[in-house]
Amino acid sequence: MPSHEKDVGDPGIPMTRVHSEVEKEEDRPTTGLQQRDTWSRHLDYMLTMVGYCVGLGNLLRFPYICSRNGGGAFLIPFLLFLLIAGFPTFFLESSICQFSGKAAQHVWSICPMFKGIGLGGVVLTVIMTPYYSLYLAWPIYYMVKACSSVLPWTTCGNSWNTDLCVEGVNTTSSSNNTPLAVNTSDTIPAAELWENGTLAHSPAEEFWQYNVQGVSTGVEDVGSVQWHIAGCLFGSYVMMFLCLIRGVKSAGKAVYVTALLPYLLLVSIFIMTLLQPGALDGIMYYVVPDFSKLLDIQVWIEACLQVFYSLGLGFGSAGTAASYKKFHQPCLRDCLLLTMASEGTSIFSGLVTFAVLGVMAKKIGVPIAKVVSTGPGLGFITYPEALAQLPLPQLWSFLFFLMLLMVGLDSMFLGIEVLVTALVDQYPRHLGTKRMLVTGGWCLMCFFLGIVFCTQGGPYMFQLMDWYIASLAPLMYCTLECVAVMWIYGAKKMSRDIEMMNGKPLSPLVKILLAFVTPTILMTVFILTLMSYQLPTYGKYEFPNYASIIGWSFAVIPLLPLPVYMAIAVGKHTSMHSPKKSVTLALKPAEDWCPANARYRAAHRMNQQTERPSIKANIMNIFKQ
Repeated sequence: MPSHEKDVGDPGIPMTRVHSEVEKEEDRPTTGLQQRDTWSRHLDYMLTMVGYCVGLGNLLRFPYICSRNGGGAFLIPFLLFLLIAGFPTFFLESSICQFSGKAAQHVWSICPMFKGIGLGGVVLTVIMTPYYSLYLAWPIYYMVKACSSVLPWTTCGNSWNTDLCVEGVNTTSSSNNTPLAVNTSDTIPAAELWENGTLAHSPAEEFWQYNVQGVSTGVEDVGSVQWHIAGCLFGSYVMMFLCLIRGVKSAGKAVYVTALLPYLLLVSIFIMTLLQPGALDGIMYYVVPDFSKLLDIQVWIEACLQVFYSLGLGFGSAGTAASYKKFHQPCLRDCLLLTMASEGTSIFSGLVTFAVLGVMAKKIGVPIAKVVSTGPGLGFITYPEALAQLPLPQLWSFLFFLMLLMVGLDSMFLGIEVLVTALVDQYPRHLGTKRMLVTGGWCLMCFFLGIVFCTQGGPYMFQLMDWYIASLAPLMYCTLECVAVMWIYGAKKMSRDIEMMNGKPLSPLVKILLAFVTPTILMTVFILTLMSYQLPTYGKYEFPNYASIIGWSFAVIPLLPLPVYMAIAVGKHTSMHSPKKSVTLALKPAEDWCPANARYRAAHRMNQQTERPSIKANIMNIFKQ
């Protein structure tokens, strides 16, 4: 009898990995009566996850956060939190979904009382998708405009420009375009305008504010729809639909372009920039450490948050992708490689960004600190200005925005797939063969919901949503994930499940991180973030008081499934049991919590018959090899 059959028959013997060149039918995840797809190749999964983890936060936010918080010194807390918080949480989400072949919502049959974590992640993704997709529409519009003979964000005198627009290194002031604080009789260098903090606007800033967004006076002034952006938004959803038309099968093919092309373009921009004067000055500004910053607790908080959000944890996307993996494919190794790839890209993108900013600062004669920005300001104002200083500016601008589009598409693939998978898994009999219609319907719905962000008041709504929506839920979800799996389900059972799947039990180090270190860090950062939270602003515009009420409402909505499902899980047993017994039963794994591979289900069922260990016994299991 083959050795793995013996292992299955005796749960007391450690499970060994089945080495097989041919994927058996039992290895395919199933949900209800419908057999789920799997990734065609392991590389498809890896590239999809690289594309998901390497998002716009890596390219547009990390460089600014790093330079502001000590440069090279910031990498110390950043890499530390990556290893002790980011990687363990990423592994936890991925492993339980790969083991069970269940996505974010249904995987919580491992602990039914916490099923609200899965549904909350789906709700969070549903709320974020319509506004986050603007990050795809904007690059499409810039790509079209980059094909002009003269880049429109490099000149004043266009229909959208104001009298405050100033272009070029030396600008002759006149009564038509002079800021209020400038003497009209002098020729004022643009650098001096920036130094003095006057009201001058650059052409790139006015193109972004008044042409791309057509920004209104405030959040209460919705204005008209910017149809050029709405059209680009529709085009982005057409691209997403075509890439996801066959689920992970088609997405796994698309990522060979969308995940790899950004690296090629990033390297090309970096090499071209290094040939320009000022590039090394920018890089030195980025990497030279300021160790005194490490004494500031806010630096450590921002390092943890940057790791956490750049990996996209707590949204259900990582687990959804892992649920399509074959049962015996490596999990711990994959998660380690993916976290390294994601944050390694963050560090490299910082080198590229500050090389570009160094060239820009050298050209216009200002300190590098004066041209540093973050988020949309970096991607759609500073970068276009900087790339316009290079030879062949149309080419480099087009390639840069193509890179942003590819990165945005990769991030959105799993965002769309989270809801589609949740619906198909929930209703496999009715929707299992209609995935294409579900995907198309969801893309169309997101497009219509996203039109509100294409209005003149849309930028204020975008900022409000972006500021609040992911402020609470992901940190809370991931903290509870660690508690539910390592303390309620139990470290010993979790370790056996991993051994059954990958041939080796969890090491004591990983168990210690998941049980003690990671949840403590996440809860601490959660509390400190709440204590230091500030109201959002948009430039100099301050939101009215009612806007913060709306923002906090959206922040709380994804948390509502937690108490609702806790009440439902306990309520199922209250008619026949005492409240204490009902809670105990609600914490036990459901009947459908089992390995995705059918050959291991009998042995797993026997393992599940043991009682939940005491806290003391669980602590001993955590430290045991």
